Amino acid sequence: MRQIIKAKHELRLYELKKTVNDFLEFTENLTLLRAVNEKAQEMVQAIDVLQQLLQQDLAADQLVKAINASEAAALLDEIVDADAIGELEAYILSTAEGIEDAEVTRFLTEVMDKVEHKYNLLLEKAHAYNAVLKD
Repeated sequence: MRQIIKAKHELRLYELKKTVNDFLEFTENLTLLRAVNEKAQEMVQAIDVLQQLLQQDLAADQLVKAINASEAAALLDEIVDADAIGELEAYILSTAEGIEDAEVTRFLTEVMDKVEHKYNLLLEKAHAYNAVLKD
């Protein structure tokens, strides 16, 4: 039983961490994306903590309790519920409205669409992990 629980968690955490690292690489050193980049960095730290918990020699029920009681799991849940990208999107769109060059406006909209797509992938993986927590 412990091995099944551990395998489920490890798989979802691996997928989540891969997606978060991709997002971090995409948003690295971009001033306007600093806030969402910082959230992604917090996610990596939380994933690392959860991966360490999985390595402990705990019985299945103790492992589940330890993971669910961890601040790391709570942080992942909070981040999924937060609208980190909403404020950025509103800012970019309001900035784009003030620009008279249609090409620049289109560019800003396309960049925002790409950021939102990558962030949604990250949220999708986080939701998948949160579903494992609720099993």
